[in-house]
Amino acid sequence: MARFQDDYKTLKQALNDVYRVDELKGLAKNFNAKFPTQKSELIDHIASTVFADLNSIISKLSPIAVNALAEAVHNWDGQFKSKAFYAKYGSLPTKSSTKQNAMELMFVFFINGAIPADLMARLQNIIKPPASEKIHYENLPEKYDLTIRKTAHESCINLHTLLTMINEKKLRVSPKTGRATAATIKKITSALFEGDFYEDDSIGPMQAFTWPLLLQGGGLASIDGNLLKLTRKGETLLNKDLAQGIKAIFKKWEKTKIIDEFTRVTAIKGQKAAKGRAMTSPVRRRPVINEAMTCLEPGRWVQVNEMERFICSENYTFEMENYEWKLYFGDPNYGNLGYYDTWPLLQLRYLLIYFFEYCATLGLLDVAYKHPDYARPDFQSCWGADEYKFLSMSDGLMYIRLNDLGAWVMDIVQEYGTLDSQTFEAHGTDIIFTGKGTMTADHSIYLDKIGNQEEAGKWHISTTSLLLAVQEGDTTKNIKKFIKKIISGKLNNSFIQLFNEVEDRSGQITLKGKASLL
Repeated sequence: MARFQDDYKTLKQALNDVYRVDELKGLAKNFNAKFPTQKSELIDHIASTVFADLNSIISKLSPIAVNALAEAVHNWDGQFKSKAFYAKYGSLPTKSSTKQNAMELMFVFFINGAIPADLMARLQNIIKPPASEKIHYENLPEKYDLTIRKTAHESCINLHTLLTMINEKKLRVSPKTGRATAATIKKITSALFEGDFYEDDSIGPMQAFTWPLLLQGGGLASIDGNLLKLTRKGETLLNKDLAQGIKAIFKKWEKTKIIDEFTRVTAIKGQKAAKGRAMTSPVRRRPVINEAMTCLEPGRWVQVNEMERFICSENYTFEMENYEWKLYFGDPNYGNLGYYDTWPLLQLRYLLIYFFEYCATLGLLDVAYKHPDYARPDFQSCWGADEYKFLSMSDGLMYIRLNDLGAWVMDIVQEYGTLDSQTFEAHGTDIIFTGKGTMTADHSIYLDKIGNQEEAGKWHISTTSLLLAVQEGDTTKNIKKFIKKIISGKLNNSFIQLFNEVEDRSGQITLKGKASLL
């Protein structure tokens, strides 16, 4: 009985195991008109011809077929990966022979989709490496009505807000799933800086749904009964480096099993099939996507479709399901996904959700998006899916941009939010931001605590604002230290007088306990 394998040591062995006599004859026609008719002799004839005149045979291939060899030899360990090849080149190798009944010449190289080891060794010295793949960036189009969110600053502020809410025992979750209750989601939605991505109730919450899970999966919060409580790490980060908190969440999220992000695609049924796990673990998917994201050039917009193409062409691919036939729309028989190309239904949707609902919520990716209704109608030709306006609430994501925070979190750059001596200035008792770009969230949050923001980048520090900060547990010593640090100099006379007054007045107040007024 013939043996079928992918890692053949020799061309002769592969030809013998895989091809019938008529197929071998079809291959031989690519070289000359006369050839033996017995199988063993045919194999010897083909193999000797290939190795004796390999350069000449390669010259008969089309340019795209040579590219296929180059990719397999230098990038894919001798395998031909059709999806990755199509993503990079836009087509697949075509027939190289015009002789009647001849097999494609490519089949002498790729046998069962792989190059035999002895032929591979020869090709490594002959075939030049293929051109490097590139991500194609572009400016955002003006003609489309896109919402643009710069997420780095707002994510740090939201992290502080959520940690504070947890510390105040305001976030209730399901003890079983860790998901926030409906009432808690409303609280979070109203507290989010700049609000959730969509205000349309028909779409549903995104950041408000995701933040409690991110905090649990990232090790900053845990479940205590039906409330979230801060872990020791969460307590440490509450009033300190928020960007470091984002980084801690992202690093730990890669391995969390608290949720499969794809469960948000509720239209696809059977994800939790009773017999056998239908879906793969997201723990196996996230590292692949994260590695692909490190290829992004910070500060440049790229279409999600282009990023998907790059992921395919560079083989940053991942499996979504263990049992494709268990997934379906509407009816497990008529709507079975086994009838369709599942990449756009599964992998693409997972990418959209991961980029939008998780990476953008964490502030790693800036996003440009539109309403999800009919934004990606590729699923509507599937049986039982025509009733849906969108498959995922993340369907409206069109462009992403790796920002400075994302580049730092992914270790592409070594610093984030470094302040120079010219970042803030003191004018009287006003603190004015004079730096370029956006200040770190830690500074804006603390300035909001000790002063009143009168306009963008300008805080007025007053006796009242400082007394309120002291009443909430801060000290004038800490506040002085903070202001001196950000202005890189001594306090001016206005600030000295202000602090003297606050210290005098705060020293006159002593807490003696609670009193009731009748």
